[in-house]
Amino acid sequence: MAVRARDFLDDLDARVDGLLDACTACGECARACPTPGVAGFDIGDPEAVTEGVRRILRTGGGPQAAELWAGSCCGSGACLDVCPHGINPRFMLAMARRAMTVARPADQRRADGKAAFGRMSRGVRVLARLTMATPSLERLSPRSHPERNEVPDVVFYTGCNMLKTPHIGLLCLDVLDHLGVTYEVHGGPGSCCGILQTRAGDMENAARQALSTLDRLAGAGTSQVLSWCPTCQIQFGETMIPGYRDLTGTDLDMTMFPVFLAARLDRLKQHLVHPVPRRVALYEYAGGLGVMDAVRELLGAVPGLELVETGHASIGYTSTALAPLGSYHRDTIAAGLAAAEAAGVDTLVGVYHADHREFSGHESAWPFAVANYMELIGEAMGITQPDLFKRLKLIGDADAIMATVGPMIGEHGLDAGEVRDVVLADLLGDQHLPTDRTRHGEA
Repeated sequence: MAVRARDFLDDLDARVDGLLDACTACGECARACPTPGVAGFDIGDPEAVTEGVRRILRTGGGPQAAELWAGSCCGSGACLDVCPHGINPRFMLAMARRAMTVARPADQRRADGKAAFGRMSRGVRVLARLTMATPSLERLSPRSHPERNEVPDVVFYTGCNMLKTPHIGLLCLDVLDHLGVTYEVHGGPGSCCGILQTRAGDMENAARQALSTLDRLAGAGTSQVLSWCPTCQIQFGETMIPGYRDLTGTDLDMTMFPVFLAARLDRLKQHLVHPVPRRVALYEYAGGLGVMDAVRELLGAVPGLELVETGHASIGYTSTALAPLGSYHRDTIAAGLAAAEAAGVDTLVGVYHADHREFSGHESAWPFAVANYMELIGEAMGITQPDLFKRLKLIGDADAIMATVGPMIGEHGLDAGEVRDVVLADLLGDQHLPTDRTRHGEA
């Protein structure tokens, strides 16, 4: 049954009313949160600031400390297990941000959401075609299983931005093939989670986008959806799927891909037969999604691999959640690179696609390679996929990149002017920390 956006938003409002009824403003979530210390503001009285969040939920505004806290939440997950009433404070703060943003003029919210989605969509569309020939592009497309008589074991949901670094997604599919897990693939801007519209406060279009995607995922016939992107996991798992389930009765369960793999480690170990003699450091996040523990388990099963502890980790569930924290993300990347060098590793391993886009640009300046953890799993299984994104990023010059991707522009019928714009903005320009390490530490 198709769900109207308005019905979904009414259900969401009812969930917020339930939060208000359950929350006693005890302040435990505020006490547990690492964000204020990192963001550089004083949360003050924890009870008062949580009562301020309750006011935001009721009226759209509240005390400055409460608005700062809600606006800077990076989803660290430190709050998830502390509420004595079983509330998810991360969801509560997301709803507080929603309440603050919907107070802005509707036309502005819609325009901002449309512009953000347009920028993302263009970058994904072009970079995916610069780094994938047609057969690979079709494999990571929903068209990869146009007709099937049997229900797949899982849906593999890429999200949108992972398609900028498609070798990671192709490795995921290779591993599923080796495990005998059948799947349908969904993702890309046409199957977005609605997060960009949500951030802009355009909740009606966010709901339309997310509900359309959920209909596609449910249409595969399996309840098991494997997500790659942690933003999609939280957006769907905590905000969208509960209401969709309430309104349709559809049973959808979304699990992060490495958590799914780690739960099948005994089967996977049978395929991890090639030694990978590397000393690696893992660039870690918080977030409460079980991902870091799962990746550690997976890397621990790779023969010959030594996982070196650097003592370095970032708050937040992924890099895109750290934008409100000023220089924190940039400084943390620099510290992670320096810690990996000091530990003498030969590979710095990232977990998410956004990490790979950032670290790929740094590889030539440091005495170690950068890789996604799926590349090491694939290596142990005898599987490889070319990392064309990193190859292009390391060229570092727009003219040289344009010369390199000429054949791909022709194969996919891309506009050269648009490609150059994307190369500048979404390839070379997508860099939080300067690749020149002598500039690290600059204000």
